Amino acid sequence: MITMLLGPPGSGKGTTANVICKNHKLFSLSTGDLLRERVKQTDGFGKHIANLMSTGELISDDIINQLVKEIVESDKIKTEYNGILFDGYPRTVQQAQFLKKLLADNNQKVNYVLLFNVDDDFIVKRIVARRIDRKTGNIYNLITNPPPENADLDLYQRPDDKEETILHRLDVYKKQTTPLIDFYKESDIIYEVDASQPVEKMIEIAEKILER
Repeated sequence: MITMLLGPPGSGKGTTANVICKNHKLFSLSTGDLLRERVKQTDGFGKHIANLMSTGELISDDIINQLVKEIVESDKIKTEYNGILFDGYPRTVQQAQFLKKLLADNNQKVNYVLLFNVDDDFIVKRIVARRIDRKTGNIYNLITNPPPENADLDLYQRPDDKEETILHRLDVYKKQTTPLIDFYKESDIIYEVDASQPVEKMIEIAEKILER
């Protein structure tokens, strides 16, 4: 089963993805994780990626696509998992076209695209309220998951959780994702999830979609 998640930052995709992967024995494919794992390998390709990341240069589509190809065609995926869950890839129509051909060459296709829909205002309120405890690393939310009263905590807000940063990330997401939505609508495999609901409800909805 090949599943893909699309949705803005703060929409609950990550938590939902973790549950889906566990329940269905899917490999979670995130390009960020792929890059970090690949640079641990000391071959020429791994060293090239490490150099690009250390200098802050843009990682090209060709490199990302090659990493995805390695995973899709790996024996580990074929023997240890029931499929792949893509989160954060593809980001462009060009990547989506590459993935479509790659999967077809391996007798596979994208079965489900779960689109997490939620208003910008809701996202901003949710993320702006996020706080992290410097002592433990625990993450709280002043609205949905407040810290314990009278607890000895040292809470702080990450710079990318500030409103202006979130609005920019949402704008980038919309510009990147709208063409992808149109691309996958042609295959009639997009299923919408109301991401303004509690995470438990979103997971329930997602599981019902995957049972179809």
